[in-house]
Order: sequence, then structure tokens, then C-alpha cells
Amino acid sequence: MKKAGVFLILSALLAACSPTSKDHFEPTANESAQNRKDNMWGHGIINYHLTKNNPKFNYSSETNKNPHDYQKLNTARFDISDDQDKIRQAVVSETGINPQMVTINGNYAHIHLNVPPNVSGRKKAKMRREIKAAAEQAVPRYKFSVKVDS
Repeated sequence: MKKAGVFLILSALLAACSPTSKDHFEPTANESAQNRKDNMWGHGIINYHLTKNNPKFNYSSETNKNPHDYQKLNTARFDISDDQDKIRQAVVSETGINPQMVTINGNYAHIHLNVPPNVSGRKKAKMRREIKAAAEQAVPRYKFSVKVDS
């Protein structure tokens, strides 16, 4: 008798969990495309062609109006390479020497400059201070480290 009671309770629970009609939320894999009700959250990539099927909506227009989004490649945008160019220009205008390397990592900018071997240590220190001041003036959003080598 106890086994029959447990069997009835389990069968009632399993019957309550199974769909009994065709109007359930998630379509099965073997249903046709006309019977699917939820195209966006269906069975993965098999439904990809059904995600954009609204005839009243134009999907070719720009829906994202973010100004930093690269949807049009013909407009000018400022990025890290523009900051590197400004730093290079500041170094050249200050010292007359083209920096060997300008790198930007986060909010740190690193400038590496090679000078002739006959430049004294005092002159290098002065150049380092002048380069740092000129770079901070040109692009103030970075913290600078300047390396001057012979």
C-alpha cells in the first residue's frame, strides 16, 4: 500500500511537469518554424535566421547612436595613437630629437629617447624634465615616465 501511494504521488508530480498542449513556452527541436513562438530565445544558432524577421522594422539602419561606436569608418575619431602623436610632437618641438618609443598603458605614458653619447648627465636630466613638462602640457591626462639613453 505504501508503494502504491508513493507511485501515485510521483506520477502526479511528473504529469504536472510535462506539457499537455501545444501552447507551451519553449518550442521543441522538431517543431516547424511557423509553430515557434519565441524566436529570440529558442534553440540556439538553429534559430538565428528567425531572430530578425519583423517586416515592419528596418534592420539596416543605425540603431546604436553611441558616438564612440565604429559604425561609420569615414568620420575622424581620436584614440591612443593620436595621443602618442601629440606626445611625439611635443618631444620633437622641445628637444629636436624624435623619440625612439612612446607607449601608453592605461593612464601611464612612457617616453624613450636616445641622445648622442657626448651629452652629459646634467643635460640628460634637464632634457628629461623639459620633455616631461612639454608632454604634460600637450596631453595632461597621463602620468609620464621619461627615459633618456645614450
